Amino acid sequence: MKFTALTLAIALLMTACGGGKKRDKQEASTPTKTEQVGKVHFFLETSASMGGYLNGGTTFKDVVSDVVTKANQLRPVSLNTISGKTQPVSGDVNTFVAQMATTPLATGKSSELHKIFREVGERAKGNDVAIFVSDCILSFPDADIKRDPEVNRNNASSTLKNSIYDQFATFSKQGIGATVLAYTSPFNGTYYTYQNQKQKLAGEQRPFYIWIIGKQSLVGTFAGQLLESLSTTPAKRLDFGAAGALKAYDLLFSANKSGDWRAERNNVTEIEMGRKAKPVEFAIAVNLNALPGYAQEETYLQKNLNVAVDNGAVKLVKVQRKAALNTDRMSDREQKLLSQNTHVLTFHVDNLFDETATVTLKLPVRFDSWYTNWSTMDDRTATGRQGKTFALEHLMTGVREAYQTSGNEFAAMSIKLSKN
Repeated sequence: MKFTALTLAIALLMTACGGGKKRDKQEASTPTKTEQVGKVHFFLETSASMGGYLNGGTTFKDVVSDVVTKANQLRPVSLNTISGKTQPVSGDVNTFVAQMATTPLATGKSSELHKIFREVGERAKGNDVAIFVSDCILSFPDADIKRDPEVNRNNASSTLKNSIYDQFATFSKQGIGATVLAYTSPFNGTYYTYQNQKQKLAGEQRPFYIWIIGKQSLVGTFAGQLLESLSTTPAKRLDFGAAGALKAYDLLFSANKSGDWRAERNNVTEIEMGRKAKPVEFAIAVNLNALPGYAQEETYLQKNLNVAVDNGAVKLVKVQRKAALNTDRMSDREQKLLSQNTHVLTFHVDNLFDETATVTLKLPVRFDSWYTNWSTMDDRTATGRQGKTFALEHLMTGVREAYQTSGNEFAAMSIKLSKN
């Protein structure tokens, strides 16, 4: 009887322990819902200035047909042309690609880019993404240029730039970001200078740009997937983020840990310091999905993350994507924390000069400025416009200013350290 009771008690105990462990694993392994792009809205600018890209065999046609075809493999694509107003394209992607080769599409009047961006952005709401292809030449309407041939050049840095700024500032407030891909292509047709003078070009290399616009947490990932599938790599790329300064992080309690310390309320406590103490290292997990793609690169973070300590010496020693972290010895709870983030930053504590210290982390915004070399303010000669776009610098400056945070930082975090 005693044997039976003892056996039953052990069996019940084992069942209880096993069941508890299973529930923990199930809870920890519940997948985090990831956002997905809904629909892709494609827009091809069709003002008359775009006609030369569509004549003959051009890189433009190769790239655009590749973009719409590959994007359609990722998510369903709706097709549109745009100059003054949006015009839906009937038929599927294959029909549209065929039309680029056989049908005159670029027949619209001079377009105002800030108004086009407004229309394109209206489709980039929720989880939808918009793709916009354009030569990105800033210009006033034809009637204004006719009255004053210098209106574009005299007002590009003021009126035109600020119109772009205003539109993208609205996007930024809505959490909408943008990625710009820059290409060049032979141009066979009529080129319109900033004074609306017509010039016939035959094979001259002209820049064009593909904008991917949408929720910042989605647009970076989508742009990366699209780029991986494209046959032609862009000559340049620029990412504009819509996120404010990131402040949240999760302190990991075993990953990349060295030395004796405890994790308490996201702070590093009870740190053992001294000659005989082991070197102290700790790691935090951060979610950088809301940052532009370039600001998520390990090399960018390693180079630009500023680490300051008020009563000690701490340095960044390693930057990893979460997929690169060995999780074999991590608890279910820690793996769950990691699953909600994208990167792991590991720090080494060289010294603490007082009982407590505060580590301040700041990631400043750094925008690439390649577009200044792609810009001209006089496109009336082949030499003046070679590989350049009229007033591109002012267009991109307007966008850049719209996405700069008040502190001009992508991230601003603080971690408390305390000795044992």
